[in-house]
Amino acid sequence: MFLWFAFFDAHFLAAQVLFEGTVKDAETGESLPAANIQVEGTFQGTITNSEGAFTFQVSELPAVLVVRYIGYESQRIEVTSESNKRLDIGLNPTVYSLDELVVTDEDAAVSIMKKVIERKQQWREELEAFEAEAYTRFTLENDTGIVSIIESVTDVFWQQDEGLREVVKAQRKTSNLEFDEFMPAAQFMANLYDDNIEMAGYDFIGVTHPNALKHYTFELVGYRYIDDQLVYDISVTPRNKFKTGFSGQVAVLDDEYALLEVQLEPGDAFLFPPPIKGFDIVFDQQFSNFGGGFWLPVDFRSQMDLDLGLGRLLSFPTIHIEQVSRMADYEVNVVLPDTLFETDDLVQVDSVSVADSTALEKTGLALPLEKAEIAAYENIDSTLTLEKAYKPKGALARFVQVEVEGDSERDSTSSSNGRERRLDLGLDVTGKFHFNRVQGFYSELGLSRDFFNAVELRGSLGYSSAQSGEPRWSYDVGGGIRYGGRQRFELDASFARYTETQTPGSSFLQFLNGSVTLFGGRDYYDYFRSERFRSSLSWRNGSWDTRLSLGVNLEDHTSLAKESDYDLLGNTFVRRENPAIESGLLRSVSARLHWGDDDDSAGFLGKKSVTLFVEHSNPSFIESDFDFTTYGANVDWRFDTFFQRRLIPNTLDVRLEAQSSTGRVPFQRLGAINGSMEVFNAFGMLKTRELGPYRGEEHVALFWEHNFRTFPFELVGLQGLAENALNLIVFGGHGRTRLDANSLPLGQDASNLALYGSDGWHHEVGVSLSGLFSVLRVDFAKRLDAGGAYIGISTARIF
Repeated sequence: MFLWFAFFDAHFLAAQVLFEGTVKDAETGESLPAANIQVEGTFQGTITNSEGAFTFQVSELPAVLVVRYIGYESQRIEVTSESNKRLDIGLNPTVYSLDELVVTDEDAAVSIMKKVIERKQQWREELEAFEAEAYTRFTLENDTGIVSIIESVTDVFWQQDEGLREVVKAQRKTSNLEFDEFMPAAQFMANLYDDNIEMAGYDFIGVTHPNALKHYTFELVGYRYIDDQLVYDISVTPRNKFKTGFSGQVAVLDDEYALLEVQLEPGDAFLFPPPIKGFDIVFDQQFSNFGGGFWLPVDFRSQMDLDLGLGRLLSFPTIHIEQVSRMADYEVNVVLPDTLFETDDLVQVDSVSVADSTALEKTGLALPLEKAEIAAYENIDSTLTLEKAYKPKGALARFVQVEVEGDSERDSTSSSNGRERRLDLGLDVTGKFHFNRVQGFYSELGLSRDFFNAVELRGSLGYSSAQSGEPRWSYDVGGGIRYGGRQRFELDASFARYTETQTPGSSFLQFLNGSVTLFGGRDYYDYFRSERFRSSLSWRNGSWDTRLSLGVNLEDHTSLAKESDYDLLGNTFVRRENPAIESGLLRSVSARLHWGDDDDSAGFLGKKSVTLFVEHSNPSFIESDFDFTTYGANVDWRFDTFFQRRLIPNTLDVRLEAQSSTGRVPFQRLGAINGSMEVFNAFGMLKTRELGPYRGEEHVALFWEHNFRTFPFELVGLQGLAENALNLIVFGGHGRTRLDANSLPLGQDASNLALYGSDGWHHEVGVSLSGLFSVLRVDFAKRLDAGGAYIGISTARIF
């Protein structure tokens, strides 16, 4: 597969002459970082490091080295086989008078950038492919010094419509990094000449985008020379501070109207949610003409400071990352091997080249290390783990562990870690705990194990403190068989005896309901006892995010009585009785078609999904005590609305629920629209419905909420609230049910319909502040069709 590597690495293996030295200001002796050194008449070149030092391989001698730096006169240095291999070069500043440039157009910068954009569109259309050599070094630091370094050299291949591919040929890292993966070089380089630049989840409009003049304000702030060519210095700021964009400065070469260098940083809209407290980053990049008018990156340099934490509860040392990347030896519009693009792998490895672990030390492929980096390679050993370097502080620190693959100290002690023992046994352990008026305190332990990624066995055992006799214990045993990969069949069966909620309630919501109940709140759910066998056959298509399930349900339902009035506050009030159900044998067949994202009962995340379902029970052929059919649909959809180039754009979430039925549906199988759990409410609940869920043979509900994120606070100048990721949300809920008196619980008549049915439409609207203490939101809701209001909390919408 990699036979062609030898051809592309011929220049790497050939005999080459290594030159090294420095580039400085000839008058002051000050180092000139990122100065360009290029072999005249070729596209071979390099740059100096931050201390002005360079190393450079020249493949043929004699040769002429051209050294350039904006604001200085370039130097041409002839080198031969007899030349000193040490070159210390001094560049003289360019002398010019301020009256050489006469600007009569007040929009001079706009005119210049318009020409830059036009020229770029022309040559970009003609750029079909290129190959080059890339070098990248990341230096990771904390507040005391360098923590780790990693370097890589790759051959880079780019082709229109196919994108970028890399072949790693050398890598080096400090000894405290022990992962085996090979790091690309060019994948981490942004091309700031591009129209659109994706960075840290944001989609930036480039400064040479066709619509850049509408998006940015450009102002001519000065000029310099490189030799006898004029260079314009132009400042860049976003016209709208709320939109994703860059601020900084660009240098434009006169006559060519091409970018020579840029120094940019994200604008004010570059915001992140907790636990990110601060994210400051600056980018520097230079460009050069690589034939045919193609202006491509010479380098990419960035400095980033990342602060993580949750106020005084948790804080980490500042993570400082410096990146320096260099591109060289371009060949433009050449024919690239088809084998590069036969797979989706963006990074491949030249195993022959990377086998030489000293390649970066002896070949001059790397930019020279700075003094502190040389010391880091000499002194950092495997005991300086990243976990130690970024050890957190605060009340929550003991619960946080910095997970880094290849952390040798943690690897050596993993055998004594309980979680690792669990993984070695191949067991997944789950637990449940909640409280309610029927079970009292309920706890459950579940175990499951997967065999060969094809067979699963599972079981759970639960205990209720308040119930007596057989209902005190619950259990669920089952298993499944999977056949196939992303498209597969799954056969599952289980037998269980347990206490079930009369309306669907996830473990998470039952836990929250129990917390409210324990502190004197109303028990939201009603309960019944079920002994059941279920079996299902499913077809799952991972490529389409689709799952079709057909099931058989054999269930025996019985009523349960209230067992407990307990609460932690010692109140003496009596809780409501648990409504009785019509006991009997329920035998049914069901079908369910689901497309899209998985369920998120906690309401943390938005999603896109559609679910269709049907259940049928008929005594004539499955010996059921019930005769009914229910069918319905649930649709969840998220729309990105405003500021779509941000990491987290403004969003509109919509949920539609609908269910209908024929026959006589037992009370425990009625559809439901969730109401308020008093204090806590997730998305998809009518917050001003105080008496529990609405029930009915038919129901329809629409929930929506628009998250304006931090924009309202940015708009009024409350940047501190925006930086702390406080979000403003507007929401609403609308629903109604149809409930027949014959479907009410045993012993209740039409006078109790108001307890369970909606008696018309329920409408509410409200506003939320989300992101309080990073994880909570406060909701304020007002009912529109009748009196009623709600104030409560729920989980923050993270994304």
